[in-house]
Amino acid sequence: MKKLLFIYFSFTTVLFSQNIESTTRKFIDEAQFTRINKDWTTIAEFKSGINEHVYFYPIEVIDLKSGKTVNALQLDMFIKNPDVFKTAWIGLDEIEEFVGFIEDNVIPNLELRYKDKSSEFIFKAREMTLSYFVHEKNRRLTIKLNSYDDDPIKNYTFWTETQVDKIPRLLEILKKIK
Repeated sequence: MKKLLFIYFSFTTVLFSQNIESTTRKFIDEAQFTRINKDWTTIAEFKSGINEHVYFYPIEVIDLKSGKTVNALQLDMFIKNPDVFKTAWIGLDEIEEFVGFIEDNVIPNLELRYKDKSSEFIFKAREMTLSYFVHEKNRRLTIKLNSYDDDPIKNYTFWTETQVDKIPRLLEILKKIK
């Protein structure tokens, strides 16, 4: 019986720890020659007090052999502990849900205040998790890169309390990709 339980838990651990890549990353990985066009005029940026940052901007990915094109959202994150720069992508298939989440759950609650309570609103994409947390008068935006490669660090995390008011700009960027 113990052996059967061990096999079951081992199997479920392997099954649920599999890397989940965005459709954009899969498209890039499958193309032999790729071009990525970035629009640097259309960007939502969040910075922390210790000079960490996250940039969101639309991209167009082109498979140069087949000519196929994919639009997506690119997220560039620089954090200091550890000192690392990472990129993640949110595919077109996830953008509509991301827009809906921000419009329905975050924007209406940007001015939310509590007494002795808190609320957290969480959106999970394949390569990124965004969290908006409200505790009394404090608000925090957390952006976490989900593990999509064999990096020993499974989740790189950025958070800020001073940049929460920039969330509507992120919504603008997302709507341009749709």
